[in-house]
Amino acid sequence: MASPSLPYLLGTARIDVTPPIGTHLAGYAARLDPSTGIYHPLSCLITVLTDPRVDNTLIIVSIEWLGFYENTDRVRGIIQMATGVPGDQVLLCGTHTHCGPPVRPSVDSKRHGGLDQAYLNDVFAEIGKAAARAMDSRRPAGNRSAQAWCGFAHSRRRPDGKGGVDWMPTLDAPHDHTVPLMIFEDESGEPVHILFGYACHPTSAGPILEIGGDYVGFAMDRLQDEFGCTASFLLGCAGDQKPYRPDPENPAFPQYPTEVIREFGHQLADAVTREIRYGQPQNVTGPLAINGRKLTLFSEAQSREVYQTASEATEGYVRNWGEANLAVLDSGRNPDPRHCFEVQTIRFGEDLALVAMSGEMSAEYGLRLTRQHGRRFGQVWPVGYANHIIGYVPVARQYPEGGYEVNGSMKHLLWPGPLAPDSEEQILAAIDGLLGY
Repeated sequence: MASPSLPYLLGTARIDVTPPIGTHLAGYAARLDPSTGIYHPLSCLITVLTDPRVDNTLIIVSIEWLGFYENTDRVRGIIQMATGVPGDQVLLCGTHTHCGPPVRPSVDSKRHGGLDQAYLNDVFAEIGKAAARAMDSRRPAGNRSAQAWCGFAHSRRRPDGKGGVDWMPTLDAPHDHTVPLMIFEDESGEPVHILFGYACHPTSAGPILEIGGDYVGFAMDRLQDEFGCTASFLLGCAGDQKPYRPDPENPAFPQYPTEVIREFGHQLADAVTREIRYGQPQNVTGPLAINGRKLTLFSEAQSREVYQTASEATEGYVRNWGEANLAVLDSGRNPDPRHCFEVQTIRFGEDLALVAMSGEMSAEYGLRLTRQHGRRFGQVWPVGYANHIIGYVPVARQYPEGGYEVNGSMKHLLWPGPLAPDSEEQILAAIDGLLGY
Protein backbone atom coordinates (compact mmCIF):
# COMPACT_ATOMS: atom_id res chain seq x y z
CA MET A 1 0.00 0.00 0.00
CA ALA A 2 1.46 3.34 -1.03
CA SER A 3 1.71 6.19 1.50
CA PRO A 4 2.28 9.97 1.24
CA SER A 5 6.02 9.47 1.75
CA LEU A 6 6.09 6.46 -0.60
CA PRO A 7 3.49 7.45 -3.20
CA TYR A 8 4.38 4.94 -5.91
CA LEU A 9 4.54 1.18 -6.31
CA LEU A 10 7.74 -0.08 -7.96
CA GLY A 11 8.74 -3.46 -9.33
CA THR A 12 11.71 -4.48 -11.45
CA ALA A 13 13.01 -7.54 -13.27
CA ARG A 14 16.15 -8.29 -15.19
CA ILE A 15 16.85 -10.90 -17.86
CA ASP A 16 19.92 -11.90 -19.82
CA VAL A 17 19.58 -11.30 -23.56
CA THR A 18 23.11 -12.22 -24.69
CA PRO A 19 22.92 -13.89 -28.11
CA PRO A 20 25.03 -16.95 -28.91
CA ILE A 21 28.58 -16.49 -30.16
CA GLY A 22 28.50 -16.62 -33.93
CA THR A 23 25.62 -14.17 -34.12
CA HIS A 24 26.15 -11.31 -36.53
CA LEU A 25 26.40 -7.89 -34.87
CA ALA A 26 24.26 -4.91 -35.86
CA GLY A 27 25.26 -1.27 -36.08
CA TYR A 28 28.09 -1.02 -38.62
CA ALA A 29 27.21 -1.53 -42.26
CA ALA A 30 30.75 -2.61 -43.19
CA ARG A 31 31.04 -5.29 -40.46
CA LEU A 32 29.88 -8.50 -42.13
CA ASP A 33 31.66 -11.24 -40.17
CA PRO A 34 29.89 -12.98 -37.25
CA SER A 35 30.80 -12.49 -33.60
CA THR A 36 33.71 -14.45 -32.14
CA GLY A 37 33.35 -13.79 -28.40
CA ILE A 38 31.69 -11.87 -25.57
CA TYR A 39 33.36 -9.03 -23.68
CA HIS A 40 30.26 -8.24 -21.61
CA PRO A 41 26.86 -9.98 -21.43
CA LEU A 42 23.77 -8.09 -22.55
CA SER A 43 20.79 -7.50 -20.28
CA CYS A 44 17.25 -6.17 -20.35
CA LEU A 45 15.75 -4.28 -17.40
CA ILE A 46 12.02 -3.94 -16.89
CA THR A 47 10.75 -1.17 -14.59
CA VAL A 48 7.09 -1.14 -13.55
CA LEU A 49 5.85 2.00 -11.79
CA THR A 50 2.30 2.46 -10.55
CA ASP A 51 0.70 5.56 -9.09
CA PRO A 52 -2.32 4.18 -7.17
CA ARG A 53 -3.66 7.69 -6.57
CA VAL A 54 -4.54 7.99 -10.25
CA ASP A 55 -4.60 4.26 -11.08
CA ASN A 56 -1.88 4.65 -13.69
CA THR A 57 0.96 2.26 -14.52
CA LEU A 58 4.08 2.82 -16.60
CA ILE A 59 6.35 0.06 -17.89
CA ILE A 60 9.85 0.94 -19.11
CA VAL A 61 11.91 -1.69 -20.93
CA SER A 62 15.59 -0.89 -21.45
CA ILE A 63 17.47 -3.43 -23.55
CA GLU A 64 21.11 -3.64 -24.58
CA TRP A 65 20.30 -3.81 -28.27
CA LEU A 66 20.28 -1.17 -31.01
CA GLY A 67 16.60 -0.75 -30.11
CA PHE A 68 13.21 -2.30 -30.79
CA TYR A 69 12.47 -0.74 -34.21
CA GLU A 70 9.82 -2.67 -36.16
CA ASN A 71 9.32 -5.04 -33.23
CA THR A 72 7.73 -2.30 -31.09
CA ASP A 73 4.05 -3.12 -31.60
CA ARG A 74 4.65 -6.82 -31.12
CA VAL A 75 6.56 -6.40 -27.86
CA ARG A 76 4.01 -3.93 -26.52
CA GLY A 77 1.30 -6.46 -27.30
CA ILE A 78 3.16 -9.22 -25.47
CA ILE A 79 3.61 -7.00 -22.42
CA GLN A 80 -0.03 -5.95 -22.48
CA MET A 81 -1.13 -9.59 -22.58
CA ALA A 82 1.20 -10.46 -19.69
CA THR A 83 0.39 -7.51 -17.43
CA GLY A 84 -2.86 -5.90 -18.52
CA VAL A 85 -1.06 -2.56 -18.94
CA PRO A 86 -2.07 -0.88 -22.22
CA GLY A 87 0.66 -0.87 -24.84
CA ASP A 88 0.65 2.91 -25.10
CA GLN A 89 1.80 3.01 -21.47
CA VAL A 90 4.88 0.95 -22.33
CA LEU A 91 8.14 2.73 -23.18
CA LEU A 92 10.64 0.57 -25.08
CA CYS A 93 14.23 1.85 -25.08
CA GLY A 94 17.40 0.55 -26.69
CA THR A 95 20.80 1.40 -25.25
CA HIS A 96 21.94 1.30 -28.90
CA THR A 97 25.02 -0.86 -28.46
CA HIS A 98 26.62 -1.62 -31.81
CA CYS A 99 27.82 -5.00 -30.53
CA GLY A 100 24.44 -6.68 -30.16
CA PRO A 101 22.24 -8.86 -32.36
CA PRO A 102 20.53 -7.84 -35.60
CA VAL A 103 16.91 -6.89 -34.86
CA ARG A 104 15.73 -4.75 -37.82
CA PRO A 105 13.91 -6.71 -40.54
CA SER A 106 14.20 -3.78 -42.95
CA VAL A 107 17.97 -3.31 -42.61
CA ASP A 108 19.73 -6.09 -40.74
CA SER A 109 18.17 -9.01 -42.60
CA LYS A 110 19.60 -7.66 -45.86
CA ARG A 111 23.05 -7.10 -44.38
CA HIS A 112 23.30 -10.36 -42.50
CA GLY A 113 21.23 -12.83 -44.49
CA GLY A 114 18.26 -12.85 -42.14
CA LEU A 115 17.50 -12.52 -38.45
CA ASP A 116 17.75 -15.19 -35.75
CA GLN A 117 13.99 -15.29 -35.32
CA ALA A 118 14.08 -18.09 -32.75
CA TYR A 119 16.36 -16.02 -30.52
CA LEU A 120 14.19 -12.92 -30.95
CA ASN A 121 11.01 -14.88 -30.21
CA ASP A 122 12.56 -16.25 -27.02
CA VAL A 123 13.66 -12.80 -25.85
CA PHE A 124 10.27 -11.25 -26.56
CA ALA A 125 8.54 -14.02 -24.61
CA GLU A 126 10.96 -13.60 -21.70
CA ILE A 127 10.33 -9.84 -21.67
CA GLY A 128 6.63 -10.54 -21.23
CA LYS A 129 7.28 -12.96 -18.38
CA ALA A 130 9.72 -10.53 -16.73
CA ALA A 131 7.18 -7.71 -16.98
CA ALA A 132 4.64 -9.91 -15.20
CA ARG A 133 7.19 -10.70 -12.47
CA ALA A 134 7.96 -7.01 -12.06
CA MET A 135 4.23 -6.29 -11.72
CA ASP A 136 3.89 -8.94 -9.03
CA SER A 137 6.94 -7.64 -7.13
CA ARG A 138 5.72 -4.04 -6.78
CA ARG A 139 6.32 -2.45 -3.40
CA PRO A 140 5.81 1.10 -2.06
CA ALA A 141 8.61 3.44 -3.13
CA GLY A 142 9.56 7.06 -2.92
CA ASN A 143 11.17 8.84 -5.85
CA ARG A 144 13.81 11.55 -6.02
CA SER A 145 15.36 13.09 -9.11
CA ALA A 146 18.73 14.68 -9.74
CA GLN A 147 21.15 15.66 -12.47
CA ALA A 148 24.81 14.67 -12.41
CA TRP A 149 27.63 15.60 -14.82
CA CYS A 150 29.93 13.43 -16.93
CA GLY A 151 32.31 14.76 -19.57
CA PHE A 152 33.37 12.04 -22.01
CA ALA A 153 30.68 12.71 -24.65
CA HIS A 154 31.97 14.74 -27.60
CA SER A 155 30.18 15.99 -30.66
CA ARG A 156 31.31 14.21 -33.81
CA ARG A 157 30.49 17.26 -35.97
CA ARG A 158 33.62 19.41 -35.76
CA PRO A 159 33.24 22.65 -37.75
CA ASP A 160 35.59 22.54 -40.75
CA GLY A 161 35.90 26.32 -41.07
CA LYS A 162 34.15 26.30 -44.44
CA GLY A 163 30.55 25.95 -43.33
CA GLY A 164 30.62 22.17 -43.12
CA VAL A 165 31.62 19.58 -40.54
CA ASP A 166 34.21 16.83 -40.17
CA TRP A 167 33.60 13.52 -38.36
CA MET A 168 35.99 14.44 -35.55
CA PRO A 169 35.61 14.92 -31.78
CA THR A 170 34.90 18.43 -30.61
CA LEU A 171 33.38 20.43 -27.81
CA ASP A 172 32.99 23.37 -30.20
CA ALA A 173 29.64 21.98 -31.32
CA PRO A 174 26.56 21.42 -29.14
CA HIS A 175 26.89 18.60 -26.60
CA ASP A 176 25.12 17.57 -23.42
CA HIS A 177 27.09 16.40 -20.39
CA THR A 178 24.15 16.17 -18.00
CA VAL A 179 23.24 12.83 -16.41
CA PRO A 180 19.55 12.75 -15.46
CA LEU A 181 18.54 10.22 -12.85
CA MET A 182 15.71 9.02 -10.66
CA ILE A 183 16.33 7.21 -7.39
CA PHE A 184 13.53 5.00 -6.10
CA GLU A 185 13.80 4.35 -2.36
CA ASP A 186 12.21 2.15 0.30
CA GLU A 187 10.84 3.26 3.66
CA SER A 188 14.35 3.47 5.12
CA GLY A 189 15.55 5.77 2.33
CA GLU A 190 17.74 3.12 0.70
CA PRO A 191 17.80 2.94 -3.11
CA VAL A 192 15.88 0.01 -4.56
CA HIS A 193 16.20 1.04 -8.21
CA ILE A 194 18.09 3.68 -10.19
CA LEU A 195 17.14 5.05 -13.61
CA PHE A 196 19.88 7.07 -15.26
CA GLY A 197 20.69 8.45 -18.69
CA TYR A 198 23.36 10.06 -20.83
CA ALA A 199 23.51 11.51 -24.34
CA CYS A 200 26.40 9.63 -25.94
CA HIS A 201 26.56 6.85 -28.53
CA PRO A 202 27.76 3.60 -26.90
CA THR A 203 30.27 2.96 -29.69
CA SER A 204 33.62 3.18 -27.92
CA ALA A 205 34.81 -0.16 -29.26
CA GLY A 206 34.15 0.38 -32.94
CA PRO A 207 33.25 -2.50 -35.29
CA ILE A 208 34.80 -5.33 -33.26
CA LEU A 209 33.51 -8.91 -33.39
CA GLU A 210 32.74 -9.30 -29.69
CA ILE A 211 29.31 -9.04 -28.08
CA GLY A 212 28.95 -6.33 -25.43
CA GLY A 213 27.04 -3.28 -24.26
CA ASP A 214 29.88 -0.72 -24.35
CA TYR A 215 30.11 1.75 -21.46
CA VAL A 216 26.45 1.22 -20.52
CA GLY A 217 26.86 -2.34 -19.26
CA PHE A 218 29.85 -1.45 -17.12
CA ALA A 219 28.02 1.57 -15.67
CA MET A 220 25.00 -0.53 -14.68
CA ASP A 221 27.26 -3.15 -13.09
CA ARG A 222 29.07 -0.58 -10.99
CA LEU A 223 25.86 1.04 -9.74
CA GLN A 224 24.34 -2.31 -8.89
CA ASP A 225 27.47 -3.23 -6.93
CA GLU A 226 27.57 0.16 -5.18
CA PHE A 227 23.94 0.30 -4.08
CA GLY A 228 22.86 -3.34 -4.10
CA CYS A 229 19.88 -2.59 -6.34
CA THR A 230 18.95 -2.70 -10.00
CA ALA A 231 20.02 0.10 -12.33
CA SER A 232 18.55 0.83 -15.75
CA PHE A 233 19.86 3.12 -18.52
CA LEU A 234 17.97 5.39 -20.92
CA LEU A 235 20.00 6.79 -23.82
CA GLY A 236 19.48 10.51 -24.38
CA CYS A 237 19.73 12.66 -27.50
CA ALA A 238 22.98 11.04 -28.59
CA GLY A 239 22.62 11.08 -32.37
CA ASP A 240 25.71 13.22 -32.97
CA GLN A 241 27.69 12.36 -29.81
CA LYS A 242 30.42 9.78 -29.24
CA PRO A 243 32.85 8.84 -26.40
CA TYR A 244 36.27 10.44 -26.58
CA ARG A 245 39.20 10.85 -24.24
CA PRO A 246 41.21 13.94 -25.32
CA ASP A 247 44.58 12.90 -26.72
CA PRO A 248 46.81 15.29 -28.72
CA GLU A 249 48.45 12.30 -30.40
CA ASN A 250 45.13 10.78 -31.43
CA PRO A 251 42.78 13.61 -32.45
CA ALA A 252 40.29 11.30 -34.22
CA PHE A 253 37.86 8.88 -32.57
CA PRO A 254 39.84 5.72 -31.81
CA GLN A 255 38.65 2.16 -31.25
CA TYR A 256 39.04 1.85 -27.50
CA PRO A 257 40.05 -1.40 -25.79
CA THR A 258 37.79 -3.01 -23.21
CA GLU A 259 39.75 -1.49 -20.30
CA VAL A 260 39.00 2.04 -21.50
CA ILE A 261 35.35 1.22 -22.21
CA ARG A 262 35.07 -0.06 -18.64
CA GLU A 263 36.59 3.21 -17.41
CA PHE A 264 34.00 5.21 -19.37
CA GLY A 265 31.26 3.17 -17.71
CA HIS A 266 32.77 3.63 -14.27
CA GLN A 267 33.15 7.37 -14.89
CA LEU A 268 29.43 7.62 -15.66
CA ALA A 269 28.41 5.44 -12.72
CA ASP A 270 30.62 7.39 -10.33
CA ALA A 271 28.95 10.63 -11.46
CA VAL A 272 25.59 9.10 -10.53
CA THR A 273 26.94 7.86 -7.20
CA ARG A 274 28.35 11.25 -6.25
CA GLU A 275 25.04 12.93 -6.96
CA ILE A 276 23.10 10.40 -4.91
CA ARG A 277 25.57 10.46 -2.01
CA TYR A 278 26.50 14.13 -1.90
CA GLY A 279 24.11 16.05 -4.14
CA GLN A 280 20.67 17.40 -3.43
CA PRO A 281 18.13 15.15 -5.17
CA GLN A 282 14.64 16.63 -5.22
CA ASN A 283 11.52 14.78 -4.09
CA VAL A 284 9.24 13.60 -6.88
CA THR A 285 5.68 13.14 -5.66
CA GLY A 286 3.48 14.38 -8.52
CA PRO A 287 0.78 12.26 -10.15
CA LEU A 288 1.96 9.96 -12.94
CA ALA A 289 0.61 10.88 -16.39
CA ILE A 290 1.56 9.10 -19.62
CA ASN A 291 0.68 10.56 -23.01
CA GLY A 292 1.77 9.89 -26.55
CA ARG A 293 1.31 10.94 -30.12
CA LYS A 294 2.36 9.62 -33.51
CA LEU A 295 3.06 12.16 -36.22
CA THR A 296 4.16 11.89 -39.83
CA LEU A 297 7.54 13.29 -40.81
CA PHE A 298 8.56 13.59 -44.44
CA SER A 299 11.72 13.00 -46.42
CA GLU A 300 12.55 15.40 -49.21
CA ALA A 301 12.59 13.28 -52.35
CA GLN A 302 15.38 13.96 -54.82
CA SER A 303 15.28 14.23 -58.60
CA ARG A 304 15.82 11.29 -60.93
CA GLU A 305 19.13 12.87 -61.90
CA VAL A 306 20.35 12.76 -58.31
CA TYR A 307 19.40 9.09 -57.98
CA GLN A 308 21.01 8.30 -61.34
CA THR A 309 24.29 9.91 -60.31
CA ALA A 310 24.20 8.06 -56.99
CA SER A 311 23.62 4.74 -58.77
CA GLU A 312 27.01 5.19 -60.45
CA ALA A 313 28.90 6.00 -57.23
CA THR A 314 31.86 3.95 -56.04
CA GLU A 315 30.58 3.70 -52.44
CA GLY A 316 28.27 0.72 -52.23
CA TYR A 317 25.70 2.24 -49.88
CA VAL A 318 25.35 5.35 -52.06
CA ARG A 319 24.98 3.20 -55.16
CA ASN A 320 22.35 1.04 -53.44
CA TRP A 321 20.43 4.15 -52.42
CA GLY A 322 20.36 5.49 -55.96
CA GLU A 323 19.40 2.14 -57.48
CA ALA A 324 16.62 1.51 -54.95
CA ASN A 325 14.95 4.85 -55.59
CA LEU A 326 15.38 4.55 -59.35
CA ALA A 327 13.66 1.16 -59.21
CA VAL A 328 10.67 2.74 -57.49
CA LEU A 329 10.47 5.48 -60.13
CA ASP A 330 10.83 2.94 -62.94
CA SER A 331 7.86 1.01 -61.55
CA GLY A 332 5.69 4.07 -62.09
CA ARG A 333 5.52 5.05 -58.42
CA ASN A 334 7.11 7.76 -56.32
CA PRO A 335 9.30 6.86 -53.33
CA ASP A 336 7.29 6.97 -50.10
CA PRO A 337 8.52 9.99 -48.11
CA ARG A 338 6.54 9.28 -44.91
CA HIS A 339 7.97 8.31 -41.52
CA CYS A 340 5.83 7.55 -38.47
CA PHE A 341 7.48 9.28 -35.51
CA GLU A 342 6.30 8.68 -31.94
CA VAL A 343 6.62 10.98 -28.96
CA GLN A 344 5.80 9.88 -25.41
CA THR A 345 5.70 12.13 -22.37
CA ILE A 346 5.83 10.83 -18.81
CA ARG A 347 4.98 13.43 -16.20
CA PHE A 348 5.14 13.40 -12.43
CA GLY A 349 3.02 16.50 -11.97
CA GLU A 350 5.32 19.51 -12.26
CA ASP A 351 8.20 17.66 -10.58
CA LEU A 352 9.62 15.90 -13.64
CA ALA A 353 8.81 15.48 -17.33
CA LEU A 354 10.44 12.68 -19.33
CA VAL A 355 10.16 13.12 -23.10
CA ALA A 356 10.86 10.03 -25.24
CA MET A 357 11.37 10.32 -29.00
CA SER A 358 11.60 7.57 -31.61
CA GLY A 359 14.76 8.69 -33.36
CA GLU A 360 18.49 9.15 -33.15
CA MET A 361 18.05 12.72 -31.98
CA SER A 362 20.77 15.33 -32.25
CA ALA A 363 21.92 16.63 -28.87
CA GLU A 364 20.31 19.98 -29.56
CA TYR A 365 16.86 18.44 -29.15
CA GLY A 366 17.64 17.63 -25.54
CA LEU A 367 19.21 21.01 -24.91
CA ARG A 368 16.25 22.84 -26.40
CA LEU A 369 13.66 20.78 -24.50
CA THR A 370 15.44 21.43 -21.23
CA ARG A 371 15.69 25.14 -21.99
CA GLN A 372 12.08 25.51 -23.11
CA HIS A 373 10.42 23.51 -20.35
CA GLY A 374 12.89 23.75 -17.48
CA ARG A 375 11.12 26.67 -15.81
CA ARG A 376 7.87 24.76 -15.57
CA PHE A 377 9.18 21.37 -14.48
CA GLY A 378 11.61 20.60 -11.69
CA GLN A 379 13.53 18.45 -14.19
CA VAL A 380 13.21 17.74 -17.90
CA TRP A 381 14.60 14.40 -19.07
CA PRO A 382 15.00 13.95 -22.86
CA VAL A 383 15.24 10.35 -24.12
CA GLY A 384 16.01 9.20 -27.65
CA TYR A 385 16.12 5.73 -29.25
CA ALA A 386 12.62 4.94 -28.01
CA ASN A 387 10.04 2.58 -29.48
CA HIS A 388 10.10 2.33 -33.31
CA ILE A 389 13.28 4.27 -34.07
CA ILE A 390 13.12 5.81 -37.54
CA GLY A 391 16.77 6.88 -37.91
CA TYR A 392 18.69 10.12 -37.47
CA VAL A 393 16.70 13.28 -36.77
CA PRO A 394 18.89 16.40 -37.17
CA VAL A 395 17.88 19.89 -36.10
CA ALA A 396 17.25 22.52 -38.78
CA ARG A 397 20.48 24.36 -37.93
CA GLN A 398 22.54 21.37 -39.06
CA TYR A 399 21.19 21.11 -42.61
CA PRO A 400 23.47 23.72 -44.23
CA GLU A 401 26.44 21.96 -42.59
CA GLY A 402 25.56 18.59 -44.13
CA GLY A 403 27.32 15.60 -42.63
CA TYR A 404 26.38 12.01 -41.87
CA GLU A 405 23.39 12.77 -39.68
CA VAL A 406 21.81 14.93 -42.40
CA ASN A 407 22.81 13.31 -45.69
CA GLY A 408 24.63 10.05 -44.99
CA SER A 409 22.59 7.79 -42.77
CA MET A 410 19.38 8.21 -44.74
CA LYS A 411 21.10 6.56 -47.71
CA HIS A 412 21.78 3.42 -45.66
CA LEU A 413 18.05 3.34 -44.87
CA LEU A 414 17.15 3.90 -48.55
CA TRP A 415 15.00 6.94 -47.75
CA PRO A 416 14.06 9.13 -50.75
CA GLY A 417 16.09 11.96 -49.20
CA PRO A 418 16.88 13.70 -45.93
CA LEU A 419 14.14 14.56 -43.47
CA ALA A 420 12.54 17.93 -44.12
CA PRO A 421 14.20 20.66 -42.00
CA ASP A 422 10.83 21.63 -40.51
CA SER A 423 10.71 18.23 -38.77
CA GLU A 424 12.29 19.85 -35.71
CA GLU A 425 9.45 22.33 -35.22
CA GLN A 426 6.87 19.64 -35.95
CA ILE A 427 8.30 17.40 -33.22
CA LEU A 428 8.64 20.17 -30.66
CA ALA A 429 5.10 21.40 -31.31
CA ALA A 430 3.80 17.88 -30.67
CA ILE A 431 5.74 17.75 -27.40
CA ASP A 432 4.31 21.12 -26.37
CA GLY A 433 0.83 19.74 -26.92
CA LEU A 434 1.48 16.59 -24.89
CA LEU A 435 2.87 18.64 -22.02
CA GLY A 436 -0.25 20.77 -21.96
CA TYR A 437 0.88 24.01 -23.58
